[in-house]
Amino acid sequence: MRKRLVIFVLLISLCAMASLASAREVRVFKPMEEDMSPMQLRNEAMAEGFALAAIEEARLMLAGDLDEVRADLLKKYFMVHGKPYIQGYRIVASEAMDAGLILRLDVRINRKALREGLKRMGIAATVVQPQAATVTWPEDLPEEAVTELQGLVTLTGLQPEEGVQPAFTLEYGPEKAYKGRLVLDDREWMSINKDMTALWFELWARFFNRNEAAESRSGMMRLAVSGWFSPDAALEFDRVLRGWERAVQEARLVEVDMQPTGVGATWEVRLLDAARLDTLLKSFLPQRGLSYQLAKEGAEE
Repeated sequence: MRKRLVIFVLLISLCAMASLASAREVRVFKPMEEDMSPMQLRNEAMAEGFALAAIEEARLMLAGDLDEVRADLLKKYFMVHGKPYIQGYRIVASEAMDAGLILRLDVRINRKALREGLKRMGIAATVVQPQAATVTWPEDLPEEAVTELQGLVTLTGLQPEEGVQPAFTLEYGPEKAYKGRLVLDDREWMSINKDMTALWFELWARFFNRNEAAESRSGMMRLAVSGWFSPDAALEFDRVLRGWERAVQEARLVEVDMQPTGVGATWEVRLLDAARLDTLLKSFLPQRGLSYQLAKEGAEE
């Protein structure tokens, strides 16, 4: 009995580890440019492939649709800042030609890191509802920098309005460094960086994560499902539940037990869309002879 329990615990652990990464196959054609070396061509093609894989995974995670303008801006962001979200890759096929390079890549995405990144960037929230904000910059800011700033506003999902908070102010200081200040009520965050994009997301992460601790405590729900004939069936539903990424942000299998009606299992889940999850549960579980109960974490049943 103890041996079976150890094996089962290992199965749960492996299932949880697998859920942290997701493999995506992408195809990229990168045109050859003047004075570009073969190594540079290959590196840029791979960076674009990684970005495409991250975009595809992000679209599945987000609770709303990412329009093409924001998707293109996010792709450009991932091409420069996307390394933390790539867990590994495999070159499936490579074809070099005079016009450029065709690559097919199998890319493993770190889903947990990507989900947290989308949250810090504000995209997870603003894909559903734009965030009103005041954004100001100096009149003598170079045109190229203004264009970059406006792109960041669009990518983040801000709706610029005068006189509202949060209020972001950008200054261009000595040694080509940017100084940013973000104000919300009695809180103020400041940063200095030569990289405007890094400065921007460092400050806006403070805003979008400001209630993270409270949400961590209050946002968890407890899903109990009973009626399976075997523990394997519960593990299979664990994979199904994790796949409902527009309804569930996080799901963790915490208990499997034998009940008079069969095998029961309990998950801790953090929701993105409670109504969507309820619809999915009702369409999936009862027809399989299963019953379920969804309640706030810590609530009495």
